[in-house]
Amino acid sequence: MIAKGIFRGGLAGGLLAAAFSALGVIPICGFFAFPLRIAAWAFGGYLAGRIAINSGARSGGVAAGMGAGVIAGVIDGVANILLSPLAFKLAGHQIEGLLLLPEPIVKYFASLGVDLMQLNTVGGSVFFAVMFCSVGWLIAGLIGMLGGGVAQSLAE
Repeated sequence: MIAKGIFRGGLAGGLLAAAFSALGVIPICGFFAFPLRIAAWAFGGYLAGRIAINSGARSGGVAAGMGAGVIAGVIDGVANILLSPLAFKLAGHQIEGLLLLPEPIVKYFASLGVDLMQLNTVGGSVFFAVMFCSVGWLIAGLIGMLGGGVAQSLAE
């Protein structure tokens, strides 16, 4: 019962978030795309929670939401990785984004012998997309869990 909600909610949230990732490729729309992706993760969690609760799992909304959020985050992350070369080509460069990184991150890369200015390539954009995806699915799971919690609280 919960698995059906996790799969359907995760797929719905992931496809919606991937569509917003595609919107984020356009440089001026990137500012609006990330909050919409977060809303899509929460929507996937809410949908999974509602499906799980309607299927008879009275206390499975939060768990279903977290599972759906993770699935949505992975789908969104893979879409973001696939779209990052196109985003780099449309933007022309990502040097401004690299300069806005917090100082401890810049120092960490420097201690590893990595010059961040050398990551101003298509490969660098894919590298940063993979780094975000490796953490993004965890964040998406937490946001999905909140959506599932909302679904469960509204059902009670």
